[in-house]
Amino acid sequence: MIPIHDFVKRGIQSIQVVKLDGLTYYDTTEPHRHNYFEIFIFDKGQGYHEIDFHSYPIRSASLHIVAPGQVHQVKRELDTNGFVILFDFSALEKNSTATDFLVDHLCYDVQELSPVYQFSGNTALNIIHTANMLWQDCNSDNDLREEFLQNHLNLICISCLRTTHDKKTIHSATNETYREFRQLLRSNFKVIKKVNEYAAALNVSEKKLNEIVNTKTGLSCSSLIYKQIILEAKRLLNANLSAKETAYELNFEDPSHFSKFFKGQTGLNPSEFQKVQA
Repeated sequence: MIPIHDFVKRGIQSIQVVKLDGLTYYDTTEPHRHNYFEIFIFDKGQGYHEIDFHSYPIRSASLHIVAPGQVHQVKRELDTNGFVILFDFSALEKNSTATDFLVDHLCYDVQELSPVYQFSGNTALNIIHTANMLWQDCNSDNDLREEFLQNHLNLICISCLRTTHDKKTIHSATNETYREFRQLLRSNFKVIKKVNEYAAALNVSEKKLNEIVNTKTGLSCSSLIYKQIILEAKRLLNANLSAKETAYELNFEDPSHFSKFFKGQTGLNPSEFQKVQA
């Protein structure tokens, strides 16, 4: 079973920073997921990082974002070092550039929006410096500790946006209706599987919603709904849930219907997928 690490149970009040010098439990745990964000900043890096069934190399001066619900596993080489920042969404000011940036990573899958950012030159030095400041302030008793932590984290998120070569694509994919649809989809895909229900919730026609989604992704609205369901199904099956348990978790009344749906979307039945992942 893939464990779900809980923010509250960790005792995290707002933002926590862990220094990655020697190998830690991050490198020994099985694939797992959390209900909070993790941002890995690698000063010197080698190894790989699996995020939602995709493998990313760990490189020096890079940053990896793991959003709540994503399954991941870190495998660092011995001489890799850096920091990992753990925080709940509530740690940041609402409706800011940083929260918009994180909402994208929360709602889009890793194929739509890469979780990895690479830095160079002065930007790389500034990112590592900011991560060091985060770690120092996290371990201080300064009266303005929370404000410093929030500002450092905001700066890191904004720095990621500055280094993104495809800024136009990211920002064009965040118009209000599309963003609201992606947030609704992420929160409700287990119970709402019909396009007309999402359209009604957004107060637009089904045709208009399909046009918006197609413009942004090249896919139909129903295809995006299916993608979200399949991604969560893969996460659950990879956690060793049976096809029947996964079907009920995703609110399929008939497990055989789920298996047929899964094979139609992936080319594999659930048990075949589990064997491939083993």
